[in-house]
Amino acid sequence: MRDFQIPGRSAVLAANGMCATSHPLAAATAIDILKRGGNAMDAAISAAVLLGICEPQMTGIGGDCFLLYTLPGSDAVHGLNGSGRAPAGADADRLRKTGQTAIAQGSPDAVTIPGAVDAFCHLAETRGTLGLDAILQPAIRYAEEGVPVAPRVAFDWPRDAPILTPDARRAYLVGGKPPEPGQVFRAPGQAEVLRRIARDGRDAFYTGEIAEDMIASLRKLGGAHDLADFAATRCEATEPVSGAYKGVELVEHPPNGQGATAILMLNILSQFDIAGLDPFGAERAHLEAEAAKLAYDARNRFIADAAHTTRL
Repeated sequence: MRDFQIPGRSAVLAANGMCATSHPLAAATAIDILKRGGNAMDAAISAAVLLGICEPQMTGIGGDCFLLYTLPGSDAVHGLNGSGRAPAGADADRLRKTGQTAIAQGSPDAVTIPGAVDAFCHLAETRGTLGLDAILQPAIRYAEEGVPVAPRVAFDWPRDAPILTPDARRAYLVGGKPPEPGQVFRAPGQAEVLRRIARDGRDAFYTGEIAEDMIASLRKLGGAHDLADFAATRCEATEPVSGAYKGVELVEHPPNGQGATAILMLNILSQFDIAGLDPFGAERAHLEAEAAKLAYDARNRFIADAAHTTRL
């Protein structure tokens, strides 16, 4: 029996497959893909793309993809880095001359080339079974027909609305306003983009009209992005990094992925008797907070593109 005095959820058990996402529609879609004969990779891609419609304030096809996975019959962990690089025309000296000491979050200089779509297409072809068209259909349908906005998504939406460009306001506001909980959000533009990707693969996104449209918007804001940057974007297989904590191996992405930060935190905490401290006490909270501060400071100073750093 579940101890209902302890906060949390009961364990979930399954015989044939399981998925976990941050939105019910994405989880249901992943299970449906499995029921149709797809494998775990098909289900993961289908759910991930749909999350960009269900939770557009959190994720989307304009972002990146970091993946750790195993193959049937093996415990070996494989890594795939589907993160895009900065445009080749980015120039740190130019930014310094304008008085910038850090790249502003809302600046076009903070926008890297989207890498997720290339990774999804690569994985669908090399590790999936149903094919790209089949696994993108759920996201296409929901983008066209709409999804009810979840309360948490509706809570976040007004925070982002003030920084939307005019084009983005037309795409992400409903009647000129952030949607309310339960209100239906539609993304017909994304549905068309996904249809083209389903038909023509990665080139539909990284060359031609779609890429040109993204580049025009970025350059209008002062970005250095060009077609060559998009066309050159390719995901890369990586060798995961790992660390041990209390007999458990923690596996993470190597830099430029930031997962090594978690390993560093645990390395710090392993020097202390955490188990002997009150889990809700001030001493343990302080210790964990200080470990996080040190780990994140190291992340900010050292974790970057391995091809452009010598201090990893």
